[in-house]
Amino acid sequence: MRLLATFVGGLMLTASTVGIQAWAQDSQDSIDRIEPALKARIDRIAEQVIALRGAPSASIAVVEGGKLVYTRAYGLARLDPPIAATPEMRYSIGSISKQFCASAILLLQEEGKLSLDDPVGKYVPGPTRGNEVTIREILSHTSGYQDYAPEDYPVQSQLGSVTPRQILDTWATKPLDFEPGTQWQYSNTNYVIAGLIVEKVTGEKLFAYLGEHIFRPWV
Repeated sequence: MRLLATFVGGLMLTASTVGIQAWAQDSQDSIDRIEPALKARIDRIAEQVIALRGAPSASIAVVEGGKLVYTRAYGLARLDPPIAATPEMRYSIGSISKQFCASAILLLQEEGKLSLDDPVGKYVPGPTRGNEVTIREILSHTSGYQDYAPEDYPVQSQLGSVTPRQILDTWATKPLDFEPGTQWQYSNTNYVIAGLIVEKVTGEKLFAYLGEHIFRPWV
């Protein structure tokens, strides 16, 4: 069944994304209106994938005919002390947001508003060698900009409020780690620049643009 195939493909994406409650409000009256046998099958697949991947929890949403028909959370939202996950809970989205930021850049290229081969300095002033590093290189992590968050756990500099501009002024103004396009190195700094490019070209905040052009059309 296509519905289940889509679900299986997207489950691990949703495992660390935000809770679906805010998105579900417009379709609240449709939740849980699917056949019990299908619901049981979805639950079985979800539980099998979580066990296979070792994810502590996951939240899923099933959409059919443009309506939200089923929501469910599995596993533990907190391990110690244990707290069961619920669909209303929100999770840190981590780097899942990067694919949507990249999609926004590609949409703008399709509209002729920028090119992947444009230098980042055309839209965001200040980064080191911004007249040489291209949008393509920041999206593919081949720019040479240092990662402002290389650790897998929160560090002191990330615990308070910080603006994208502050991140760039601290990290994107350092000497490049390598010549642009010659090596690959994962760097969150790249996608801070990408988000600012989207805002510069569209005149909108990044998440407002994503909501209008990527998320909302599918709800």
